[in-house]
Amino acid sequence: MAILHWKLQRFSAIILVPAIIYITLYFLNITNLTYSSIVSDITSFWGIIFIVVVSSTLFMHSSLGIETIMEDYIHNDSMQRFFINLSKAIHVILFLVTLISLSMIRGS
Repeated sequence: MAILHWKLQRFSAIILVPAIIYITLYFLNITNLTYSSIVSDITSFWGIIFIVVVSSTLFMHSSLGIETIMEDYIHNDSMQRFFINLSKAIHVILFLVTLISLSMIRGS
């Protein structure tokens, strides 16, 4: 299981590097865009795919990292399980909020 965890962490990091570079460049040029073009970018087919893939990868990467920290620094097994499960629940909720927000933007 630890090898799978390690591989997922590295794979998600590889995906996130170019995505974060793209997002950073997009935000640096956002002042040149109108509100409608930004909404159009977000709600386009490729925009939705990009946001869903990047956000799911980001939340998975974050969850795996926090789980590793919890396993390393919390030595009480029941507390460790509780906080890992809490972290996973929060990550799922954040992903659902992302999807709901995307749906609301698309609906407007």
